[in-house]
Amino acid sequence: MRYVAVTSIGPNAFSIRGIFPLSTMSKAQGSRPFLWRVVSSVVYAWVPHLQPFMRRSGLSGVKRWIYRCITDPYTNFRLENFEVESVFGARFEGTLGGLIQRRVFHFGVFEPNLTDWIKQSLRPGDTFLDVGANVGYFTLLASRVVGPTGSVVAVEAAPSTFSTLVKNCQRNSCTNVRSLNLAAFDRETELPLFHIPSEENTGGASVVLAVGPCETVVQAKPLATVLSESEIGSMRIVKIDVEGAEVEAVRGLIPVISRMPEHVEIVVESLPENYDAIAGMMEELEFHTYTLENPMEPFIPVHGSRRPLRHRGAFSQAGLTMDHGVAYFVFSRQDREEL
Repeated sequence: MRYVAVTSIGPNAFSIRGIFPLSTMSKAQGSRPFLWRVVSSVVYAWVPHLQPFMRRSGLSGVKRWIYRCITDPYTNFRLENFEVESVFGARFEGTLGGLIQRRVFHFGVFEPNLTDWIKQSLRPGDTFLDVGANVGYFTLLASRVVGPTGSVVAVEAAPSTFSTLVKNCQRNSCTNVRSLNLAAFDRETELPLFHIPSEENTGGASVVLAVGPCETVVQAKPLATVLSESEIGSMRIVKIDVEGAEVEAVRGLIPVISRMPEHVEIVVESLPENYDAIAGMMEELEFHTYTLENPMEPFIPVHGSRRPLRHRGAFSQAGLTMDHGVAYFVFSRQDREEL
């Protein structure tokens, strides 16, 4: 049996964590030409030395060229387990097949606009609800900001992804996180979980988009039934990113929104076909609609990102399809031009 090294990657270090069977690597990588595999190994070892440059501001065009032409094409099929540190100090385990882990691996940050806005909006003692928590990127960010007097509720449906989420919370000693392995929906039921085939993100899954094979059956519950009164009473931000099930997730949260603080804000990543339904439900509760530009490739510094802007007019004219047809809505009771 052949073996590969599993590495630990940080801003200033690249070290071997252990030796594991070659079977842990992707079939796609093993089927690539020999020259590609040689170049891939060199680029993979070179990335940690690039991290300080890629994480600084400026020279966006150069970074974009390096990422799109060299580092991503020659590393995105590698599925060795690694550990990498984000710009806010949290450490993640994962593979380059995961979209979040890949962004953190190269840039230290995922979705910089949302990262910056959440970091600036949360305060010690707040509660953050992370629906579709994935491997825990926003969960770990919020955990650090709200501190020991605050709390984070992380909801993730996919069992394998949930396992990584729990490990990442343990790795970062997050004692203020409550993790729930279930799907957010508008009623209590069981739902098939479908794998979303994608070379960009091998960990994608949905309970409503039947575009791939059914992985398993998962428990589904309305969010209103899984939150404690203390969590509801201190809720500051709800983030919902559930691969097509946004309408059902929001509908399941509505019964408790009136008991949340006046300054609560709800962030929803939505497919275009769900824009009107979600906005309609929130406007009935007297929330105003804002939109947040959401670049997936963070060629901007996390401290220089955009803010949610007030949305007025037809959604079809809002320019909300900048990221593969996906955008973030931010719903707030505040009546302002910018949050």
